[in-house]
Amino acid sequence: MIKRFDRQRAEHADGFDLSRSVRRVVVLAFAVIQLVLVARILLDLGVVPGGGRLGDLIVTYSDILAAPVQRAGSIFGGLFATGAGTGLNVKMLVALVGWSVVEGLIMRVVKKFDEV
Repeated sequence: MIKRFDRQRAEHADGFDLSRSVRRVVVLAFAVIQLVLVARILLDLGVVPGGGRLGDLIVTYSDILAAPVQRAGSIFGGLFATGAGTGLNVKMLVALVGWSVVEGLIMRVVKKFDEV
């Protein structure tokens, strides 16, 4: 049974594999999301200079990506930082963890396509 699985795997290695392509696209998409959130964390800590158009783009897109956890921010009150450059922004950390969990769940579903 294992040899049959290896033989099927070898046949897919030569041709186009939709599942492998979907996995690569998913990983790339989540890498971009995580890059934006990490850039915002670095911006808030003052590691990356916040002035200019790049800083504005990071703030805008990171706020959009962190929108799903904004409700959690209202539960904890003033714990979350409000603006860029104000110190550690817990909302961005929570968003980074949340998006990583979502990536893991989506990758698990995508790996199920290998069995089909």
